[in-house]
Amino acid sequence: MRRILMAVLAAVPVLALPAPAAPATPGRCAGLTRLPGVESAVADDDYCDVRGTLPPHERYEIKLPLRGWTGQYVQQGCSGLCGAVPELTLPLFGFQCAPARDKRLVLAASDSGHTGADFGDGDWAAHDVAARVDFGLTSEHKLRVYADAVTRRFYGREPTHRYFDGCSTGGRQGLNLAERFPADFDGILAGAPAHNLAPLALANAWLTRKNSGGILTPAKLPVLHAAVQRACGELIEDPRTCGFQPSSIRCEGADRPDCLTDAQVAVAVAAYRGPSDARGRNLYNGGFAYGSELSWNGWFVGPDPLAARIGLAYFRNLAYPRNPPAGFTLDDVTFTEATFDRLQILGDAVYNATSPDLSAFRAHGGKLLVFHGWADAQISPFATLDWYAAVERHAGGYAASQRFSRLYLIPGGYHCLFGPEVDRPSEIGVPEFLTPLMTWVERGVAPGAIDVPTVTSTDPPDLVRFLTVDPSDALSPPPAAPGSLNADYHYIGN
Repeated sequence: MRRILMAVLAAVPVLALPAPAAPATPGRCAGLTRLPGVESAVADDDYCDVRGTLPPHERYEIKLPLRGWTGQYVQQGCSGLCGAVPELTLPLFGFQCAPARDKRLVLAASDSGHTGADFGDGDWAAHDVAARVDFGLTSEHKLRVYADAVTRRFYGREPTHRYFDGCSTGGRQGLNLAERFPADFDGILAGAPAHNLAPLALANAWLTRKNSGGILTPAKLPVLHAAVQRACGELIEDPRTCGFQPSSIRCEGADRPDCLTDAQVAVAVAAYRGPSDARGRNLYNGGFAYGSELSWNGWFVGPDPLAARIGLAYFRNLAYPRNPPAGFTLDDVTFTEATFDRLQILGDAVYNATSPDLSAFRAHGGKLLVFHGWADAQISPFATLDWYAAVERHAGGYAASQRFSRLYLIPGGYHCLFGPEVDRPSEIGVPEFLTPLMTWVERGVAPGAIDVPTVTSTDPPDLVRFLTVDPSDALSPPPAAPGSLNADYHYIGN
């Protein structure tokens, strides 16, 4: 199976454009429509906006500055199961670097090779192997190659430096590029990466099953979160150092608004520990961290939770070479080593980006910044820690890994540093990572500690304080608190 998919990957079609003519001028934007793959090219006050389709059906947008181009190219990743071209407007996941604000960057993004009703829709993958391969492996590489050609045609030269900026699925795409297309980008910014995607589907099914029927309700999440803060501190710098037990707020007798029932305690424990088999071995490399409770709402708590929608879409349409029967539900998922192994067949070949070997990317001179919020309740930060520990080992230790990569773990940071509600972004709590990445690539100045604004969970949120966050050494965890539900994971995978 892997050999077949790699053969498909090697044969990915990329549209060839004519050799560059004389340097293009902003007024010649409309002339780009003569290029294969370009369906429209329209100039406004700031950009030549180019849109079209790459084979077989990857829709894209490329924005070419009409003045002051820095020579830098930034490609934006997508979210969830993709299916729509991300908007190339600020904030690019909140990273407000000066050339982006001044509209002097070439920007590009695609729908990852398919059209979906929303980012939780997986129906496009049911019977389309090419769309699966595009989503999992090739779409971002194809766009980068094509955008280079369009840029060269418009300006008469290619970008001087290329960057990828993505979070969640975009973070997975960034790691996939570093692993499988190591010469494509000079700098990659990968936030909260969904890099271990196949086992993540098991985690989503696990949460859905554990909270079936709405056992843990949105009204109880602030109660649980307040108890965690009392035990661990208002802002938790590393949840492994806390030994909070949900049973400490168990209701004595009847259910009340200020406590958790036995069944609710069990759901909370399951969320902190993540999916496991009958022997207690983790089927995903981590659970949710203490402090993430408010963002459980909308993900696996409350009506129509997103974890259930995305998990079911994956199992029905992406997980296996032959799809399960039409009536398949998440109740049919078994949490066993056999299920894990079966998911990893296509997972490792197409969807996962879990290799710790970044030697080719490092040899190319590439620089990688990875960040993850400790309060992320969609993708466990422990999965990112686990992968980065392997990167450190493969590189020869922490010092060696720092020559080309950094990992930042953000206390109080929700998914992609938005939140805490799943559908409510908060820009004021987002640090700016793209500038230090560019500085590292172009000037050789490696980033050190960063200043991170933290916010309240109110609506609208208020700025609380700035933290100074140092790069993390995944091989040197702090001593775990006795009984911590966020420590001593025993992941069944590599």
